[in-house]
Amino acid sequence: ESFDKAVEKEGFAVAARDSTQIFLEKFDKGSEDATIQQVNWDPSKVKDKLKRDIEAHVVSVRATKLSELCATYEGKLTKALAEPVEALLDSASEDTWPAIRKLLQRETKAAVSGLESAISTFELDEATEKELLLRLENHGRSVVESKAREEAARILIRMKDRFSTLFSRDADSMPRVWTGKEDIKAITKTARSASMKLLSTMAAIRLEEDGDNIDTTLSLA
Repeated sequence: ESFDKAVEKEGFAVAARDSTQIFLEKFDKGSEDATIQQVNWDPSKVKDKLKRDIEAHVVSVRATKLSELCATYEGKLTKALAEPVEALLDSASEDTWPAIRKLLQRETKAAVSGLESAISTFELDEATEKELLLRLENHGRSVVESKAREEAARILIRMKDRFSTLFSRDADSMPRVWTGKEDIKAITKTARSASMKLLSTMAAIRLEEDGDNIDTTLSLA
């Protein structure tokens, strides 16, 4: 508990060094008393083992705390992306993937910045820090990709629903009243175009800005 308080106040690396020093000083003091009673006792080997045990414990605690921090920021990033991405995919417009890329970039940047600040007190080597931050970036991409695949798996049902909705409802989303004067061909074309736009949006995961011809190909189908 005292170590956790020290971590909150001073940061992990400083708290670990201070705690290690305190324990070793206590050992030295105890060793002095023991040496008086046992003249031939050499405490150096015991102290070396104590240092190794403390170092191993510090490494274990550090790994646990880093894992908890990474999980926390991955959770925050997932929450920031999942529902907005689902809503954007559902809208299925030309702006869907540009908006998703912008959202991903913004939320990932915020999460990475937060994690970078949180782990700064651990005094990690550059390679380890980069690895943790890259893992968080990749997590953000995986959230978007996973959500896109989930939506793609339901694409046929969603296309049918969109076609049915646009065909049976007017521009104000009210149930269409058929009088016999409607342009059935135009209504069908509009509904079909919207359902194909949904297919076009879900046909590929576009996290890079490279263009493709999917929309054009489907419009000619």
